[in-house]
Amino acid sequence: MIRLLTEDRINDFTRFCENRLTGAVIYTRFLTYGLYSGNVFFWYSEDEDGTVKGVFSMLDGILLACTDETDEEEITLFAQTVGAMSVTYGKALYTLKYTGSNSIYSEEDVDGENIKDVFDVIFENDINSKSFFERWYTDASHKIRHGLIHGKCIYADGKCVSAALTSGETDSLAVISSVATREKYRRNGFGERVVLSLAQSIGKEIYLMTDNGKIKRWYEKTGFSVL
Repeated sequence: MIRLLTEDRINDFTRFCENRLTGAVIYTRFLTYGLYSGNVFFWYSEDEDGTVKGVFSMLDGILLACTDETDEEEITLFAQTVGAMSVTYGKALYTLKYTGSNSIYSEEDVDGENIKDVFDVIFENDINSKSFFERWYTDASHKIRHGLIHGKCIYADGKCVSAALTSGETDSLAVISSVATREKYRRNGFGERVVLSLAQSIGKEIYLMTDNGKIKRWYEKTGFSVL
């Protein structure tokens, strides 16, 4: 049974999210928008004993699901009922955990002053980036300002050339989702430096997910291990 999240179930919702990667993204979204924004919606599923078995969030018509027991038929029907255009489970072919060294890197923190520069790096080759900049900027800058996500960036030649951001964090883990280096500055070690700087500065277990085998191998060299 999937139910709308209410204040009396927030603690159960939070506990379920704590050690799950997609749960961390949903939890960070919950901390950002709360229950009553009118723009983002949250649900949970429970078993017969009332134990939470899944959490869900919908933003911009996309339903993000994190469940222990995936009933795709039930979730698809639920998505249709709430008007979701699509469903994503936040899963990937490879899940990696940072297990590298603790060398100190001192790249710049992403903050309200440079978040626009970071956007330009991440979406350098996206011809549609202007159409969603305002929404992305409002969401990311709010999360950065309140310490809900973190990022690092590198400047060279007077501009931001490489950046990495988390997309979700709980008290115990963080999920890195955005890593990019300007095409002109690739193969100079900037990507490795910015990822390691972010991973080592947060002080939590660091994870990322990818379906790209080449990217997986690069992260393994950087200090991540496939789970």
